[in-house]
Amino acid sequence: MTTPQFPLQDQLCGFSRALFSTWLYHRRFNILFDAGEGVATSLCNRVFGIRRIFLSHGHADHIAGLVNLLNIRNLGAGDQTASLKIYIPKNNKLIEFMMDYLARTQKALSFELEWIPIDADEDVMLDDQRNKVFLRTFKTKHSQRQLSLGYNIIEKRRRLKPEYEALSQREINQIVWTKGKEEIATEYEKIIFSYGGDSRPINPDLVRESLFLCHESTYMSSDDDERNFQQHSILDEVLEMAKQANVETLLLFHTSLRYNLDELREKINAAKARIEPGCQVLVLCANNIIDTANEGSWRKKMRKDSLKEQSLDGNSF
Repeated sequence: MTTPQFPLQDQLCGFSRALFSTWLYHRRFNILFDAGEGVATSLCNRVFGIRRIFLSHGHADHIAGLVNLLNIRNLGAGDQTASLKIYIPKNNKLIEFMMDYLARTQKALSFELEWIPIDADEDVMLDDQRNKVFLRTFKTKHSQRQLSLGYNIIEKRRRLKPEYEALSQREINQIVWTKGKEEIATEYEKIIFSYGGDSRPINPDLVRESLFLCHESTYMSSDDDERNFQQHSILDEVLEMAKQANVETLLLFHTSLRYNLDELREKINAAKARIEPGCQVLVLCANNIIDTANEGSWRKKMRKDSLKEQSLDGNSF
């Protein structure tokens, strides 16, 4: 079993429930992917660490949190002067309505706010001392009337040319001394993180060999999409896509509230056994990232939720 490429407790946190709210914060790159309701409440003063927000589309459960997030950054106890860039799918009318509302209600911002329209197949350089990490956009299939985007974080890496792979380290060093590093190595692009937003299954070629793919899985079965909107993904096809793409870790999110934790674990593990995706499968259930193969962590989460419910009902007092 592979392990996640990122220490999730330090680098990745979020919340996702289909229809209600979705957002993911990647602390290593100071990037927020989408901004569903409650993001500022959950992150508190960590919102001041966000330098870029990438929105996948303009539905309310992915942008409603912008209102409070900008307000907290403007008035909260943090660096109120830190600039913020928000990247949006171009010509997205729903996001433009939100921009207009914020322009009318947040007229005196203490920080520089920049809205940047982007299209598919665009590259955005990220803050990196070596200038080797950047983000690339790709088109997803969600709304027919509006552009929706997914995002890959890509790192430029170097590897030995095939003709030198069998040489010893001493022989390689000798070539480097005589001909330089450029002679023995070639540069390539490695996808280290992928976020798809709401989408039908992503084209495997767009996220091939991603170290960490975040893909929605609203439905556990095709029968559960009663309205047949065909705007969201079903578990089996997501696992098949991840298998074809040869991703290392898959994080499922945007699951429907119709499934409780036991149902999610049962259905995901049954599908994994049937399809054998060849990757670790995690699920973002509300604000918890859970390993579907680790029953201990799953049970711990269920006990925690049970105690919360008892507390709310007054049964534990």
